[in-house]
Amino acid sequence: MNSPLATPRAATLTFSGADQERFAALSGDRNPMHLDPIAARRLLTGRQVVHGVHTLLCLLERRPHDWPDAAWRLEAEFLNPLSVGDEAAVAFDHGEDGAPQALASVQGLVACRVSLRGAPAPLPGLAIAADAEVLQTGAHPLDREPTAWVGRQQRLPLPAADFAADFPRACARLGERRVAAMALLSTYVGMACPGLHSVFSSLTLEPAEGPSDVLRFEVKRYDARFRLFVIAFDGLVRGDIKAFLRAPAQAQASMAELRALLRPDEFAGATHWIIGGSRGLGELVAKLLAAGGGRACLSYASGALDAERVVQEIAAAGAPAATPRRLDLLTEGFDEWLRATPWPDAVWYFATPRIYRKRAQVFDAALFDEFVHFYVRRFEALCQALEAAADGRTVRVFYPSTVFIDERPKGMTEYAMAKAAAEVLIADLARTLRWVKPVAHRLPRLATDQTAGLSAAGGSSNAQALLPLLRELMAG
Repeated sequence: MNSPLATPRAATLTFSGADQERFAALSGDRNPMHLDPIAARRLLTGRQVVHGVHTLLCLLERRPHDWPDAAWRLEAEFLNPLSVGDEAAVAFDHGEDGAPQALASVQGLVACRVSLRGAPAPLPGLAIAADAEVLQTGAHPLDREPTAWVGRQQRLPLPAADFAADFPRACARLGERRVAAMALLSTYVGMACPGLHSVFSSLTLEPAEGPSDVLRFEVKRYDARFRLFVIAFDGLVRGDIKAFLRAPAQAQASMAELRALLRPDEFAGATHWIIGGSRGLGELVAKLLAAGGGRACLSYASGALDAERVVQEIAAAGAPAATPRRLDLLTEGFDEWLRATPWPDAVWYFATPRIYRKRAQVFDAALFDEFVHFYVRRFEALCQALEAAADGRTVRVFYPSTVFIDERPKGMTEYAMAKAAAEVLIADLARTLRWVKPVAHRLPRLATDQTAGLSAAGGSSNAQALLPLLRELMAG
């Protein structure tokens, strides 16, 4: 993360993995969405998400000298996720009501907005019962039933770490223990309530004169319609939090569920390569083919544990599967894969970068080029490598296109353009290649980690949508 500014009225913020670890050590918020790049790839963002309170404290660290110190009330909104590696533009101005305002934005889209305003009447405090639960957060976030939190009161010890070294200006203005209390709000949301599947949405707080070693919390309500918690807190700072319970990672159907959908010998005797088979639709296709007696050979780029899990599930069901092999399309060719993997009857191309990117502008040329590299250049390279190695053997290569070409959700312009370009390429490859038979098919909206919130189907519904296509393609 870049150093504090001498003149902090405009700047940029970029958070690294080391910054994430540092704030986690200070605050105690070790939610995997912030620290684990493999776990974070199962989120819609696809990358580690910066702690919202960390962004808030960095903005306060850089706030102008003329911002008020007395009678202040802080309001923070975490409007869009800020990911590791994003360059966030920082600006200080005044909102429509004249209150001092700080913004952190990525490509014109506001990630965090902080307003500081006068506080003519104090926020209500909390009357915490003597037997209120004392929470001790450990290494793993809680994952309780949402309704179990409602009406509950807790006490959470303030972090013992000294925040002055990391946030000297904020500590000098607000008090070091008050900054520690603000950091603890991140820990409560990320490690307690909502916990594992949390999204910190907003907070309102002001200074108070409570105990210096603990914050008190009470879950006021949970709105199941929006999966929204409203949480009050009191101590050296007092106010309320709004946090959402996000959906967990999208699970695909199990081998037991899939075996009920097809005959055990439907795909027997065939070897299949699933490029990108560690999760999502690649995982599902691998398990469907294996459930029908086919041999699945999975590749993965970074999700080694996910790929092993898929293969172990297939093997536990008594179906054939090869040891998964790493194949990073950004850095590797196909020669080693061709030498080490049995020749396929069919190849299923599910390699993909992170699809959904929030931004303000309509078109991002660099993002388009990234999609073209995965969906066009590398697919063409795979087909040419197979053609050169075919030696008279034919192979079908399936390419998953998308209905998003015609039914684009907002923010999917570059993705849809690259997929459309691939369809043109595949039509021409099908006319010119002798042994490789590429085919593209537009898949409907199916639920995966990448399309969470954009699709309604999931689980066995995904399988029922894909199985007729697999049967059609394997029948020639």
